[in-house]
Amino acid sequence: EGFEGRMRRVDDPAYVLRSWVYFVHPFITFAAALGVALGIPTVRSPAGIIGIAGFALWASNETLQQTMTLFAFDKWRAAYFRADEATRAIIRANTAMYDGLWVAFYFVLLVGFSIGNLFLGTALVHAGRGVTRLVGCFFLAAVALTLLTNIASELQWWIVPGPIASWSYPAIQPLGRTLIGLWLWSAAHEEAPLPTRFRFA
Repeated sequence: EGFEGRMRRVDDPAYVLRSWVYFVHPFITFAAALGVALGIPTVRSPAGIIGIAGFALWASNETLQQTMTLFAFDKWRAAYFRADEATRAIIRANTAMYDGLWVAFYFVLLVGFSIGNLFLGTALVHAGRGVTRLVGCFFLAAVALTLLTNIASELQWWIVPGPIASWSYPAIQPLGRTLIGLWLWSAAHEEAPLPTRFRFA
């Protein structure tokens, strides 16, 4: 859409909704990770503690990243078309700075996300069986997905072919997060600390 199209997006209701969802979802995801790491006694291990520290790093950086978008960049965008040419030049320079900071925050959150998934996944695979081990495998799959697509691309190691990149995320992440939600629900209703099956009622 070009630079001006990017500035106009701030008035798009779908964009505004997505921006606030983007801001809220780290809090929800961190709460789920905390439930996995600390809500189940046998997962209170060094791996669980390191895992929750990784998710805290991810959540704080993603929240800061989106706060910067909502309360700085979006204000510049809203002002852009009312501004004189000198002010527009300042907004363009600010946007370039914002883009650099956004990418820096993004890389740190990828590292935190990988640490969180790696250690929680390892804890679940080693401590449980049945659906607990399955959920742990999805945590570990998220690590592989993040390393092979996002981190490798940011470090310019390689570029994953388009079809693999576009299909791998929807194949792993939404299903994995749904299973984590079912696992948390099951763990809350089972006497055993680590459920071996899903409970749907």
